[in-house]
Amino acid sequence: MRAFNLAVVGLYLAIGAALAQPPENADDVRKGHDLAVTICAICHVGAPDQANKPIMKPPAPSFESIARRKDTTEESLLKFMNTTHRGLDNPLGMPNPDLMDYQVRQVVAFILSLRK
Repeated sequence: MRAFNLAVVGLYLAIGAALAQPPENADDVRKGHDLAVTICAICHVGAPDQANKPIMKPPAPSFESIARRKDTTEESLLKFMNTTHRGLDNPLGMPNPDLMDYQVRQVVAFILSLRK
């Protein structure tokens, strides 16, 4: 009987720990922030604490404003960041940031963390 009680307590602790986890991986959010203030900040206000202003005039949409859009989802951000938007027909479109897949996921996690 004691083993059963320990198993039930262990199950409750495991469920509680799983429910306490934030929806995004905190490490991905932190690394996404680092990418936002170094790479994305050339064109966007990636984060309020970025050291330099975007060189693009006017700047591309801020990551905070992108996060607040009703149609912004993890899927839409992943698709957008993995699609070419610059070409002869759209010379001012977003260039390919040449990020690895895991880096794109980190930037997406950071953007989604900006929802208020």
